[in-house]
Amino acid sequence: MIVVTVAIVFLLTMALYNIALVLTYRAKRGPDPEPAALFSDADLPKVTVQLPVYNEGTLAEQCLRLAAALDYPGDKLEIQYLDDSDDETTSEIGKAAVEKLRKEYPDITFQYLRRGNRHGFKAGALLYGTERATGEYMAIFDADFIIPPDFLRKTIHFFTDPGVGAVQARWDYVNEGKSLFTRLQANKLDAHQMFEQTARARSGRPVIFHGTAGVWRASALAEAGGWDCMSEVEDVEITVRATLAGWRVVYLDNFRLLSELPETINGFLRQQMRWRRGWSRVTAHYSGLILRGDIPWRNKLDLLLRIHLTWGPIGALIMILSVLPYFSIAAKYGLSLPATLLYTSGLVISLVTRHFEQKTLIEDPNARAPIALHPLLKFLPLNYLLFSMGTLWPLTQATFEGFWQKPVWEVTPKSGTTANSPGHHALIKSRRLPGYVIGTLGLGALGAGLALYSAWSGFFLAGIFYVMLAIGCGYIGILLLRFFGYNLGFPPASAPPPGPKGQPPLPGRTT
Repeated sequence: MIVVTVAIVFLLTMALYNIALVLTYRAKRGPDPEPAALFSDADLPKVTVQLPVYNEGTLAEQCLRLAAALDYPGDKLEIQYLDDSDDETTSEIGKAAVEKLRKEYPDITFQYLRRGNRHGFKAGALLYGTERATGEYMAIFDADFIIPPDFLRKTIHFFTDPGVGAVQARWDYVNEGKSLFTRLQANKLDAHQMFEQTARARSGRPVIFHGTAGVWRASALAEAGGWDCMSEVEDVEITVRATLAGWRVVYLDNFRLLSELPETINGFLRQQMRWRRGWSRVTAHYSGLILRGDIPWRNKLDLLLRIHLTWGPIGALIMILSVLPYFSIAAKYGLSLPATLLYTSGLVISLVTRHFEQKTLIEDPNARAPIALHPLLKFLPLNYLLFSMGTLWPLTQATFEGFWQKPVWEVTPKSGTTANSPGHHALIKSRRLPGYVIGTLGLGALGAGLALYSAWSGFFLAGIFYVMLAIGCGYIGILLLRFFGYNLGFPPASAPPPGPKGQPPLPGRTT
């Protein structure tokens, strides 16, 4: 009873905090902040563009060309191609592209850098590049990001404020209209960027750097201790340490860079589980440092709440699986009313929060692929129902793994990833199901069985929780089975339906 009560109280706290962020965003949404001053063209600082690449295939040349096409003085621009690939296809594409671009853009300095090992993964590559960089600022882009020519012109001037350590642009998605699955992902990430990033930034709270589509002041990186190879979320680590050192991150909600979403469920889960393991390491390593840090208590509390959100899936799993025995024990001791109120408040606050999130997302004038629902179903937080519930097992598993497993880097699948790479989105090595697939399917079946038993025994509120669990795990479970070759009579998962007419093509890519 005590463990379950603690889990419910934790989730209630998180839900109340989330609804406060949603209300903050609704109150403060609007134009992005303006720089304190502008550099003159003669005083523009030197910028190093860093492109960390791992088996990105055809995206390698694209990201190099987009970086070279930036509207910025060539003699003040340095481009580092940080090649961590273990397939020769990407390396050959990168080497050839660098040589070609050196001739096309003689004013720009190009560096092709390849390490002898992959220690530290992306953080290690960025550290290796930073040690060899000559720029005062570091612009970082993953290979799938479409770098607009005016990116530096729109971000560099914020560094006229000596307190700004980094500038982060918002992510947008070139393939969000590909399927219901990609629209749900876009919906989930938009909620994160609007409520957890923009709301925090505009209320003076710490903002997390996203690892790409941003610029760092080199001196801020150095003062924060540089890139650390401890976890898979190097962006979170550097943000925490920079915040503790007194630096701020500017977040631009209306300046958005196109990127790719994983188009398969396994690619998405590999990405989410990698991030979750990294957050676990950050929680264990940095909680004490934050408490001892010399920053305002308001920011300490906000950072602690942010990194401890990693416990959310565990708390939710405990709360949902325990609802029926919790009610049974409460009834035995005459505590049915308090138990019902506690669970009801958790359910209502969570659903209200997700409803206002969805309402705000729909109101976003830049939304390009809203999820169409029947008017009678628009109150449903579909993303919460399918994604949050359906990924409880994989994210719980990854949270625990983060405390004892060594860091493992699995590249997020991209459309250009080389076909022989472990990150290729269409690569299926075996029909053998991983543990997180079996766990998800088992959790869905358990939810369905407990929902029926709850209805039969008269615990209808418990039944609501179990129905949500069964629906979410059933949706994710079916997608996973299709990915691993069990098509269940549906079209193959590796060939999703084409996007809607008008979906913008990826610049520079042949179709």
